[in-house]
Amino acid sequence: MVSKDKGKQKQVTTYYDPDVIEQLRRLSEVTRVPQAVYMREALDDLLKKYAHVLRPAGRK
Repeated sequence: MVSKDKGKQKQVTTYYDPDVIEQLRRLSEVTRVPQAVYMREALDDLLKKYAHVLRPAGRK
């Protein structure tokens, strides 16, 4: 579900603990994977976890 077309993406501003941001920065630095890729992956995982909440009523 991670979009690769930047033309279809929207920017969102959020706030995180400085320690979490530092860990994300280090992970990105070590793996050479952009931080934004990890953030999109995390959101995709979260939406998959709660997909049942987003389904229309009456569907399982």
